[in-house]
Amino acid sequence: MFRRHVVVVEDDALLRDLIAKTLESNDFDVTTAANAADAARAFKAHDPDAVVLDVELGPGPNGFDFAESLHKTAPDVGIVFLTNLPDSRFAGRDTKDLPSNVSYLRKSQLVDSNELIHALEAVLHDSVELGQRHDLDANRPLASLSKKQISVLQLLAMGYTNSQIADKRGTTVRAVEGIVSRIFQALDIDVQAEGNARVEAASTYLRASGKSLSDA
Repeated sequence: MFRRHVVVVEDDALLRDLIAKTLESNDFDVTTAANAADAARAFKAHDPDAVVLDVELGPGPNGFDFAESLHKTAPDVGIVFLTNLPDSRFAGRDTKDLPSNVSYLRKSQLVDSNELIHALEAVLHDSVELGQRHDLDANRPLASLSKKQISVLQLLAMGYTNSQIADKRGTTVRAVEGIVSRIFQALDIDVQAEGNARVEAASTYLRASGKSLSDA
């Protein structure tokens, strides 16, 4: 039987090894990479059929950057995103900008490894179904927020003040205050209740993105 070749791009060594072993046990040849630079070298050396790609890859290009470059030079290569992020808004991109023939799986949503195998087969046969696009799930975390609101919420979770967020975004403090107010409203956070609304909003973001307070 012809064995398809997959490059696994994941910065967590234990998870990278687990994914590789899972794919190998399902008759795929596998090359692993810890970041986009390693992945680019792997693609040049092996000319693979598909990639299983995390979004957050540490310093340097993220998974979306790499996928965009790959899609331009090798549009026939199947792409399965496997990530903690609910969708591409969390990396400053619009969900609609992703190619239609990719699969997007949230690590926390996978029931078993068969879902990853089925997603790989789907992208290899250009038969991706809605269930293999977790980024399009209407019930995904923070689905009601816009990309701009997600961006501001991310900065808020990192501990930036409204003034600092305004400086980073090149806008006014009043504009940021308006965005933050709409975020609180969308998240149903009562700014008059006891406790800090910003802390509650930050915690909501961290939970949604699969991070902890130490990651912020």
